[in-house]
Amino acid sequence: MRNPTWSRDELIVTLDFYFKHTPIIPGKSSTQIHELSQFLNLLRDRLDTKGNEKFRNINGVYMKLMNFRRLDPEYSGKGLERGGKGDEIVWDIFSTDLRKLSETSESIRSFVYSDNPIPPQEIIEENDEEGEEGKVLTRIHRYRERNTKLVRRKKKKVLQELGFLSCECCSFDFREVYGEHGDGFIECHHNKPISQLKVGEKTKISELSLVCSNCHRMIHKRKPWLSLDDLKKILQINEGKSVNP
Repeated sequence: MRNPTWSRDELIVTLDFYFKHTPIIPGKSSTQIHELSQFLNLLRDRLDTKGNEKFRNINGVYMKLMNFRRLDPEYSGKGLERGGKGDEIVWDIFSTDLRKLSETSESIRSFVYSDNPIPPQEIIEENDEEGEEGKVLTRIHRYRERNTKLVRRKKKKVLQELGFLSCECCSFDFREVYGEHGDGFIECHHNKPISQLKVGEKTKISELSLVCSNCHRMIHKRKPWLSLDDLKKILQINEGKSVNP
């Protein structure tokens, strides 16, 4: 069995390690490299990823760090060539925002080390991409959005304040369009950046937004996910076109 391509989660954690130790990357025999290898194997187990006995071993982890060196303009050497396309994508996303990289890596680590079960992988459509933060945080984000107890609380609060449920992006009201059949229906979006999610942290009602199915789908269409304000700007630019046919 060949080991799988490096996942987004693995690359984020490894790139964070790279920046925290550059320019002097610990050697293969170091405790730091050994611990990184152990964590990547724990991550594999938590995500139920298949792999052989060489999965993310010390040699493989060190090679990946050298792959990142080839992308580093601050490094005077060549680094190790033949890295994967995923290396370049993660580098482009995070190399100019090390704070975000560190937050995302720490969030992945905290959930993997916790006893909290990571929601199962969903079957996604061909064009539905995972968030830039990887599978762990993407799964947890979507699971939280489907927390029925929290969604009910959000709907109840909005109904008490406004008397109706409508999309916070495009104002679509399911009851207005579908009558009694659409009464009480609307989807819930978690606004807080995924990288800021912490194990055991309680979600505030103010961190949730009610959105129609179309707008929710557009928010999650590609990485990085859009904010509500981003989507509202798109709607304003295309004002006059049919948003919810």
